[in-house]
Amino acid sequence: MRPRRATALLAVSIFLLALFGGAPAHAASPAPTTASWQLIDNQQKTCYVTTRGGTNYYGVWISGTWTHRITIGADALPAGGSYFTSYAPIPPGTSDGIGSLAYAAVVLPVGTPVGTYTASLWASDATVTQTVPITLVVNATSCRNY
Repeated sequence: MRPRRATALLAVSIFLLALFGGAPAHAASPAPTTASWQLIDNQQKTCYVTTRGGTNYYGVWISGTWTHRITIGADALPAGGSYFTSYAPIPPGTSDGIGSLAYAAVVLPVGTPVGTYTASLWASDATVTQTVPITLVVNATSCRNY
């Protein structure tokens, strides 16, 4: 090969290498679909009186490690029910599952029909959402013996 031709070929090779990069592209690994944290079911049960309505707090216990904040809430509430949170969102961190990290406060209005309701307490890191059941007992006059 002549020196000019070798120099031209080398220049084109360097140009193409700089333009397209030297290493082949690799597909990114998919994010894991399982969480490294677990929302703990502490079988929480509270009572409301239909003539008063009210607010009860449900603790959020999590075991494991998470790198994104965890939001919390409550679903499947009786008609007119709502919730608000305390100490949420939960910042990235780790927990051994002992002690509540946050609370979802469930509010039921006056006149909620008497009965036992199974609602859900949920926690989500925006990739995985976990739920546990919570029990809401609505009595006619008292919560003494629920």
